[in-house]
Amino acid sequence: MPSAQPQSRGCAVVGVIAAVLVVVVLVAGAVWFVVSRDVLESGDFEAAPDCSIGETDALDELVPAHELEVQEPIGGAQETFGSGQQCRWATPGGDGDAVPATATLVTVVSPDPGGIDTAADNLRSSAGSDRATLDGIGDEAFTWTRSGRFNVGCAGARVSNLYVETCHSAAADYDATRSIDAEQAVAGAVRLAEDAVAGLPD
Repeated sequence: MPSAQPQSRGCAVVGVIAAVLVVVVLVAGAVWFVVSRDVLESGDFEAAPDCSIGETDALDELVPAHELEVQEPIGGAQETFGSGQQCRWATPGGDGDAVPATATLVTVVSPDPGGIDTAADNLRSSAGSDRATLDGIGDEAFTWTRSGRFNVGCAGARVSNLYVETCHSAAADYDATRSIDAEQAVAGAVRLAEDAVAGLPD
């Protein structure tokens, strides 16, 4: 009988320790959630800017006599990637007064919490694996190309929880029989992106 008493005390001690550990884990989890939530809720933008941020000097030079052909919303409150605008400008066809060219702009703001991470995912998924790092625009940026009858160069940048993408393509002659090369298309997209990001509201 005397040996039963120590076993009972040992079980009680183990039970108390286990209960304390559970409380510690719960408290630590709650602290982590609060800290993580505060870190994630750091996006600077509540709404994506409209097409007007793309109406820049670079657009005037790269797409002469341009007309806004597309201006429409993308995404929405139910979309995890966010919501924003897509815009497309092109030189008017017909008279041949300007070399045919196009420019596009996409702006997407990702909601908090986690908006910054989502915007980064949007940037990487759009740029794809064959991308080049672009310094000096936003928090991070890349360039990439799309081949076809006409080369298309694109630049994408993340500014906080906002994703900005610009693309440019143009013919090399008035009859649109030849395309500018990929490097020229990318250079145009970078100029468009630089101007668009510079025009973002503070």
